[in-house]
Order: sequence, then C-alpha cells, then structure tokens
Amino acid sequence: MSRISLNVLSSVLLTVAVLTSCTAKEEPDSLVVFASASDVGLGEARVPLTIALIDGTRYDDQADSLVVTYTPPKSDESRLVEDLTWRPWPMRSGAYTATMNFDRVGFWTITVSSIEEDAMESANGAVLVKSDTDAPDIGDQAPRSVTKTVPSDGNLKTITSAPSPDPDLYSISFADAIETSKPTVIAFSTPAYCQTATCGPQTEVLSALDDKYSGQANFIHVEIFDNPAEMLESGDPSVGVESPVIHEWEFHTEPWTYIVDSDGIVVGRYETFVTEEELEETLAPLLAAS
Repeated sequence: MSRISLNVLSSVLLTVAVLTSCTAKEEPDSLVVFASASDVGLGEARVPLTIALIDGTRYDDQADSLVVTYTPPKSDESRLVEDLTWRPWPMRSGAYTATMNFDRVGFWTITVSSIEEDAMESANGAVLVKSDTDAPDIGDQAPRSVTKTVPSDGNLKTITSAPSPDPDLYSISFADAIETSKPTVIAFSTPAYCQTATCGPQTEVLSALDDKYSGQANFIHVEIFDNPAEMLESGDPSVGVESPVIHEWEFHTEPWTYIVDSDGIVVGRYETFVTEEELEETLAPLLAAS
C-alpha cells in the first residue's frame, strides 16, 4: 500500500474546489467542498464530504440547509443527493456523507449550494470514478485473509500500535470469523502512526460496538504495519513494513472499515473515519435478519 495520506488527497481536492468555485475576488461567504473518496468504482458509493467557507471556517451540521448534486463527465445532467447526513466525530468536528450512484468513469463534479443564504456562492469539487475499485466493493467476496490474533505470550504490542489495545479485537482471525455464520466488522488502521489522527478513535468505535453486540458479530482490528513493536522500540516509523493483509485488500489510504455478512460478502464499505452510528445503520438490520 502506497502511503498516500488522506490529508494530501484532501489538499488536492480542496485546491480544485477553490479554483472552480471562486471568482478572482474571494468572498468570505463562498463555500468550498472536497470529497475524501480515493477508490470509487461504478455503482453505488458512500462519499464523505468536507464542506467549509472560503475563509477556512467549518460549515458543520448544516445538512438541512444544503443541496448537493453530482454531475457526470462532459454532461449537464445533475443528480440530487437525497441522503446528505452530518456525522459528528468524537475527536474533532466531523464530516458529511452522501450516497451517489455512478454509471460513467471519469471525474464527476460535486456541487454544494446553500438554500438559506442567497448571497452565498456554491462550490464545486470532484471525485474520480473508475471502472472498478481496487479494494473490495459492495457485493464482492471479501478476501479470506489470515489476520493476527493474540500471541502466545499475550503481548499485543507485537501486533498492534494501539496504546491500550482491546484483546477482543484480536481474538479471532478474519479467515476463521467468516466461518462462524456471523457478520464481521473489520477495521484496518494504525492508531499510533495514522496520517489523519482518526485511526485511534476508529479502533475505539470498534471496541464500543464489540461491547454492545458481543456474541452476535465478530469485531476485528488489523494493524497497517507488520512490525509495530519494532517501530515503537526504535522510535523510527520509517522502519515500518506494511502488513501483507493490506496488499491483499489493495488499500492505498487508511483507515478503512468493512462490514461483511455471514457468507463473507461485503455489505458495508467505509473509507476514512466512520462513526458508531453509521456502522449500526448497516449492522443492526443485518443482525436483526439473522
């Protein structure tokens, strides 16, 4: 997995948004938008959005006053997002999420407008849609990866960079979990070395769900690096070696979280941080139907 930071991705998309949404005279009441979605294929996709004002002020928790549309390449046929949702994060601010359906490859334009402030200029961002995703998509069979479990000496520091690791998240390998006839929630992150400072909180979300749904589903954390103990001991993150599992799933960013049903089919796919509540929107009905 190439270490492409979502911060870098966000900076690039923010630049695009500024260039396409602003006039030569920058106004403080203009919107900007960027999408934190680096691996989008044809079909339905969850697209996290950051929306702010041109002066850098966050424009949080305004879903009811915003209209978001997305437009195919070389087209003026805008499509309306019908489920724009504000997702507050436990560590800072939050993000919007939107479900979009893509039927063409190329750069799609995302437009955000305010319906309450007439003087506010709308913003344009973009998301690249490929013919297929690199990482498993909704409906795909998840790779039957053998993930690390609690070692014989009980030292979790050898398999995770989490400061206070939850042993429950390493009690079963993913390959074994999908044989239990239970759904599985699996998160891929590096709590101590995360580029976006969201990996630790993401692991905590996983632990909270494990406490809530213990015995009903499997909850697994996979460390991005294969040698977190060596990284910690040396104090040098550059000695980190990416886990083979990360390559099996073909991730290029982190964190990622998946929900896999009892047959090993992907039913939930989340790039960047995902809240406990958003995961439950897929997990709870899945458990109720089982």
